Amino acid sequence: MISLEEKFKRHLQRRRFFSKQDTVIVAVSTGVDSMVLLTLLQKLPATMRPHLVVAHVNHELRDQSAVEEQFIRDYCDHHHLQLAVTHWSRSVHPASGVEAAGRAYRYRFFADLMKQRGARVLVTAHHQNDLAETMLMKMVRGGQLDELVGIADQRPFASGQLVRPLLPFAKQDLVDYARTQGIKWFEDATNQDLAITRNRYRHEIIPALQRENPRLLDHLTSYHEQLQQLLDWRDRWLADQLTVISEGEGLNLTALHRYDRADQRALLLEWLKQRGVLNVKRALLTAIEKLLAAKAAPQGQLTLPGATILQRRYDKCFLVSRKKIAVQRQNAPASVVKLGQRYFINAKQYLIVNAGPKKGAGQVMWLAPDQFPLSLRHWQAVDFIILKNGGHQKVRRVLIDQKVPQQVRDRQLVLVDALGQVVWVVGRKWSWFTRPVDYRQKWQQVVVSIEDK
Repeated sequence: MISLEEKFKRHLQRRRFFSKQDTVIVAVSTGVDSMVLLTLLQKLPATMRPHLVVAHVNHELRDQSAVEEQFIRDYCDHHHLQLAVTHWSRSVHPASGVEAAGRAYRYRFFADLMKQRGARVLVTAHHQNDLAETMLMKMVRGGQLDELVGIADQRPFASGQLVRPLLPFAKQDLVDYARTQGIKWFEDATNQDLAITRNRYRHEIIPALQRENPRLLDHLTSYHEQLQQLLDWRDRWLADQLTVISEGEGLNLTALHRYDRADQRALLLEWLKQRGVLNVKRALLTAIEKLLAAKAAPQGQLTLPGATILQRRYDKCFLVSRKKIAVQRQNAPASVVKLGQRYFINAKQYLIVNAGPKKGAGQVMWLAPDQFPLSLRHWQAVDFIILKNGGHQKVRRVLIDQKVPQQVRDRQLVLVDALGQVVWVVGRKWSWFTRPVDYRQKWQQVVVSIEDK
C-alpha cells in the first residue's frame, strides 16, 4: 500500500506547484490538517523541498490560543524552521461576523508576509472533505455553475499563488497519518458548534451521505476535476470569441447577437468578469440582456455592482465608473445650462431651458435624471441624434439635408445631456428618447425655447 508521504510526493511532482528554489509560506493553525501538511513538506526529498516559512495567526479567541502559539514556536525552534506570528487583537474583534473578519485578517497577513519574504507561494491545508463541504454548500445555496467547482487546488493570490496540495486527500487519511507518526495537534472547540453552517455539513450532512455511499468524497472530487476541465475549455473558447466581438473596451452588440442565447450569456458574463464585475445575479443579468437586445430603445444604462455603469449606445456597450461620470460632470465646461438662465446662441437670440410644466412657447422635453445637467456646445463630427424609429442620424447629415450653408454650419450649436448625447441640434432637429411607462413620476419635464433679445 502506498504511504501518504509517497502519494503527497507524487502529487507534487505531477502538479509542480513549486520548486526547490522557492520560498513557500505555510499557513499553520496547529490543527491536525496544517500540522500534517507541515510534516509532509518537511519530509520531502531535498531535491523537492522548498524553503519553508511557517505563518501562524493568534486570533485571541480562546484561552488555548496562547498555548497553541507557544507550541508552534517551540516546534519551529526544534525543527529549525523560520516562523512569523501575528496577533489579531481581541480589542478589534467585531461584534458579529467574527469568522469572516478573522479570515480577512489572516489572508492580509499572509499577503504581507509573502511580499516581505519574497515568496511566490502560500500553501494551506484544505483537504478533500473541505472540497466536498464547499461543493455541497454551493449547490444548496445556488449561484453560477463555475462555483460548483468548490475549491481550486491553486489560484492567484497576492504576489503569487495560493496552493492547496492536500486537496486530493481525505480528512481521515490525515488523522490516521498524524496518529501513526505521533504528530501533536490541537482541536478547536468551535469546530463542533453546529450553529456554524460548515460544521453541520461536516458532522451531519456528509456523514449521512456517506452512509448512502462510502465513496462520496471520491465521487465529488471526480466531479470537481471534470467540471474544472470543462470550465478551462470554456474559458479558452470565451477568450478567443471575445477577441472577435470586442471593440477596444466596448462590446459589439451586432456581433454578440449572432451567437445563440446561451453563448451570448456566457460571453457577456466573461466580458463583465474581465472588467471586475463579479457575481452578477440572475435578475440583473436578465435586465442587462433586455437592455442590450431592445430595438425600441437603442440607448440606455444600468447600474452594476462595484459602482459601475453599463451604457448602451446603439450597437455597442461599455462600462463607465460612476466616479468618472461624477468627475466629468464636475469638470463640465462653462456652457453648462442652468434652468431659467439665458444663453446667447447668436447676436440676436438666446436659448433658455425652463422647468416644466409648459408656460408659453417652447418645446416640451421629458429627460431622465442622469441626463442632467445639459450643456451647450458646438457640434462635433461624432455627434448624432436618435430617431423615433430606433435609428440614428449624424448631425452632419441633418445639416446637409437642411442645406445649411458652410459658414453657418461651422457655428452650429447642439444641446447635449450629461452623457454627451445630443438632445437638440439647436433650431433644427430634436432627438427622440424612448420613455418608460412611469416617466411622469421619474423623469423631469423641461421647456426649451429660443427667444429674441
